[in-house]
Amino acid sequence: MIEEIDVQNLVRRAQDGEQEAFGLIYDNYAQPIYNFLMSKVRHREVCEDLVHTVFLKAWMNLKSYQPRPSAKFSTWLYQIANYTLIDHWRTKKPTVELDDVENLAAFAVDPAHYEEYSYLWQAIRQLPLNYQTVLDLRFKQDLSVEETAHIMRKTSVGIRVLQHRALKALKNKLVES
Repeated sequence: MIEEIDVQNLVRRAQDGEQEAFGLIYDNYAQPIYNFLMSKVRHREVCEDLVHTVFLKAWMNLKSYQPRPSAKFSTWLYQIANYTLIDHWRTKKPTVELDDVENLAAFAVDPAHYEEYSYLWQAIRQLPLNYQTVLDLRFKQDLSVEETAHIMRKTSVGIRVLQHRALKALKNKLVES
């Protein structure tokens, strides 16, 4: 990942219409956005379509992006991704099979340790979507409470409560197993 100051410079260049700068932004963030979305939809083709939609929306709305000291550019992208995902679920019925272990490696933090943590990913997949999202953003994407709150349009306190509930639900799932 490149430094935030460099990202902001790329954003300014892209806002001026420089497509190459936006290409560098895409190169920097496509994989993390893909991983975030893949952990929710678990279908490669659908995820690829959603990633393209996210970056198309970002390109179309880039002129309206205003940097803020309290949020990184990636926060804005994750927010677009989260709303794109919500739109996707509104228009499509999910076709996720909870026993489909094959797709777990696609959103494991480190595929080399997949076998070691497969039970954890199976349990997370069974949680409500908002629990999955907060755990993904906080622990896999390593975003701050404030960034996660901005993406999910909640307060920082709300995110802490949601995270606590998600971890408690995850613990209960793991105890059941």
